[in-house]
Amino acid sequence: MIVIGGGITGAGVARHAAQAGLSTLLVEADDFAAGTSSRSTKLIHGGLRYLAMGEVGLVR
Repeated sequence: MIVIGGGITGAGVARHAAQAGLSTLLVEADDFAAGTSSRSTKLIHGGLRYLAMGEVGLVR
């Protein structure tokens, strides 16, 4: 599997794929974790805060 993007999302996907036994290549144009994951769900950024406030419906 080729994962494009070495942000938190790409690194997580690559790790999961490798642990599942897939041959995995992680490709990043810059330093790893140097930018942002533009397509992430922002669960860590906002989701945990919503859980702490009891707003479970806002967390996907």
